[in-house]
Amino acid sequence: MVAQFLNRWLDGWRGGALLGALVVILIAMPVALGSNAYATQLLLTFFIFAIFGHGWNLLAGYCGLLSFGNQVYVGIGGFTIAILVYYGGLYVWLALPVGALVAAAFAYLLAIPVRESLSGPRVLRPAAVAIGLWILYEILIAWDPRWDVIGDDYVRHIMLLLLIFLGALPILRLQGAYFAVATWLIAASVATIFNEWKVVGAGGGMRIATNVSLEEIYYAALILLCLATWIVWRLLRSRYGLALTAVRDDEEAAQTVGVDVRKVKMVAFVISGGLTGLGAGLFYIDAIAITPPAAFNIFWSAYFVFVVVAGGMGTLAGPIIGSAIFVVIDRVISGWVDQPLLILGLAAILLILLLPRGVMGVVNAFRHTDDVGSAWRELVGSTAISGLLNRYRAARGGRSTGAIVAAFLVPGSPLPLLRPETSTWKPLVDGYRAAAASLAAAKPDVILMYSTQWMAVLDQLWQTRPRVRGVHVDENWYEFGDLPYDIEIDAELAEACVAATAEIGVKSRGVNYDGFPIDTGSIVAATLLDPNGTRPLVLASNNLYHDWETTRRLGALAVEQALAQGKRVAIVGVGSLSAAIFRQDIDPELDDVAGDAEDAANRRVLDLLIEGDPDAAVEALPRLADKARMDMGLKHLAWLLGGTGAVFKGAIVHAYGPTWGAGSAVVELALTERAARRGRKAGIPAVHRRPPSAS
Repeated sequence: MVAQFLNRWLDGWRGGALLGALVVILIAMPVALGSNAYATQLLLTFFIFAIFGHGWNLLAGYCGLLSFGNQVYVGIGGFTIAILVYYGGLYVWLALPVGALVAAAFAYLLAIPVRESLSGPRVLRPAAVAIGLWILYEILIAWDPRWDVIGDDYVRHIMLLLLIFLGALPILRLQGAYFAVATWLIAASVATIFNEWKVVGAGGGMRIATNVSLEEIYYAALILLCLATWIVWRLLRSRYGLALTAVRDDEEAAQTVGVDVRKVKMVAFVISGGLTGLGAGLFYIDAIAITPPAAFNIFWSAYFVFVVVAGGMGTLAGPIIGSAIFVVIDRVISGWVDQPLLILGLAAILLILLLPRGVMGVVNAFRHTDDVGSAWRELVGSTAISGLLNRYRAARGGRSTGAIVAAFLVPGSPLPLLRPETSTWKPLVDGYRAAAASLAAAKPDVILMYSTQWMAVLDQLWQTRPRVRGVHVDENWYEFGDLPYDIEIDAELAEACVAATAEIGVKSRGVNYDGFPIDTGSIVAATLLDPNGTRPLVLASNNLYHDWETTRRLGALAVEQALAQGKRVAIVGVGSLSAAIFRQDIDPELDDVAGDAEDAANRRVLDLLIEGDPDAAVEALPRLADKARMDMGLKHLAWLLGGTGAVFKGAIVHAYGPTWGAGSAVVELALTERAARRGRKAGIPAVHRRPPSAS
C-alpha cells in the first residue's frame, strides 16, 4: 500500500504535476514574502547549494569519484566573474555562463590525459606544445608588456607551470582515497597562486560591482537549478546513464562489457566542474566580495558532501532535499548558537548513524516493497547503530561483556587520607566513602586511573609491572605521615594501551621497574576508592606536553582497549580543581578554598559536569581551566570525558571542599539519566567560606 502510494505520486503525470506545482510556488514566493528579504535569501541559498549538490553528486554518487577538491571550481568560477566584471566591464549575467565554462574548461584540462589518444608517451606531445606556447607568450610580453594579463612575473611562471603539470596529470586514472587527496592538493595549489596574484587582489580578493537585486538573483538561481536538474536527468537517461553507474559499481566489469570508462569519467568530471562553477557564480554575485581563502576553502567540499549524503547519494532528488536540510541546519538552527560548524558536524554524525542512505534512501526503501516492516528492518540494518548492537550481542556471547560501569573525579591530596578527622577535610573523606561504595556496587574488572601528579616529559608512561608495593613519602606533606601501598596492575591491558597509542600519534612506554616511584595521587585514590585492593589498576602518567585533546583521546583509547578485552571498566581522573594553595602554615581546621575567584571557577566546573552535556563540557572546560589556572589544565577531566564519551549523562558531587587552599571535589559521573537527575537535584554541597587568618 505504501509503495503503491509513493510510486503513484512520485512517478508519471502526478509526479510531474507535483513538481510543476512546486516550481509555481517557488516562482510566487518573492511576491508572497514581500519585504521579508531573509526568507528570500534562505530560498536563494537553497537553490545555490542544490546546484552545488548536483555537481558533486554526479561525480561521487553516480560515477564513484569522491572529490575533496571541488572548491577549485568555486574559486575559478567566482574569480572569472569578478575579473570580467571589474576589468572588462561585462554585465554580470553575461559573465555568469563564462565563469561556468571556464570552470568546466579547467576540469577538462585535468581530464585530457585520460583520453586513449594521449595515453603513455603521447601525453608529452601536448605538453611540449604548451611549453612552446609559453615561450612565445614570454617573447610577446617582453616585446610589449601590455600583453601580460597576469601582471606578476612570479605568479605567471608558477601559474603556467601548474597548468602544464595539470594538463599532463592523469588524475582520473586515480581511484578512491588517491583521487580524493589529489583533487584536494590541486585545489590547494591553485589557491596558493590566487593568494599571491595581485590582479585578483591577492589575499584581499575582489568586489563584484553590480546593481542586480535579490529578486533577480533569486529567479536566476531558480532557473539555473531547474536547468541543472534537467541536465543531470537527461544525462542519466542517455547512453551515459547506465555507463556512469556501471563505472561506479565495478570499473573493470564496465570496461569488459565495452564501456569507455575514461570518456564516461571525463564527461562527468567536466559537467561537475561546470555546475559547481555555475553555483559559485550565483553565490558570489549575491555575496558581492570574493577572496581566495574563502573561495578555495576545504569547507566547500564538506558542505557538498553533507548536502548529497543528507539527501541521498546517487539520486536525482537527493541534492535538492539535502540542500533544504543544509539550509535549515546551517542558516537557521546554527544561527541560534555560537558554534555553527559544531552543529553542522553533529547533524552530519547523526545522519551518518541514522540515515546512511539519506532521505531518499528511506523513500526508496518504502517504494520498493509493500512490507513496511521489511522496509524498516532494511533501513535499521543499514545503520551504524545496528552494527554496534550486533557487536554488543556478539560480545555477550563471549566470556564477558565489556562496559563502562563507573567514572570518578577525585582529589590526589594526601591530607584527607592522613588526617581524616580534620573537620575541613572530613567531607572529602565521606565523599570518597560514597564513591568507594558506588565503585564496589559497579563491580568493575579494572580501574583506569590518570593522575596529574605522575608527571612525564618525553613519552606517555604506563605502569606495566604486575604488582607494585612500597612506602611513599609525599614531598610536600611528609610531616603528616607515610603512604604505604600495594597495588595490583593489569599488565595485559596496560601493554595493549602502550601498543595502541601509536594509532593516535602518541609515543608510549611501559614502566616495569622494581622500586619505580608511585605518585601520591595514584596511591591516595587507589587506597580510598578500593581500600581492600580487590581490583587491578591501569596507571597512566600526565605527560606535561600533552594538551587537552590528546589527553581526551588517551582516555578514549584506554577504555576502547579494555572493552576490546571484554572488561568492565571504571575510569578515574585524579587531581584538584583550582590549583592555588597556601604557601605558609595554616590551621587545618581553618582551611578554605584560596579565594572567591577560585571558588567560583570550581563551582562552574562542577555545574558543567552536573549539566551532563559532553559537547558543552569539552568546549568550555579547556578555556575555563586556562583562565582560572586549574590543576594541570584539568587534564584529568579530559581523560574522564574522553573515556566516558556519550555515556556521560551528568554528575553527582559527593563532596566539595579545600585541601590547603586548593579546590577539591569527589565527583561521580552519572552514566544513566536516572543518576544524572539525582545529581542535578542534589547540586553542589555547601561550603562555609572562612578565609584563614594565616593566608
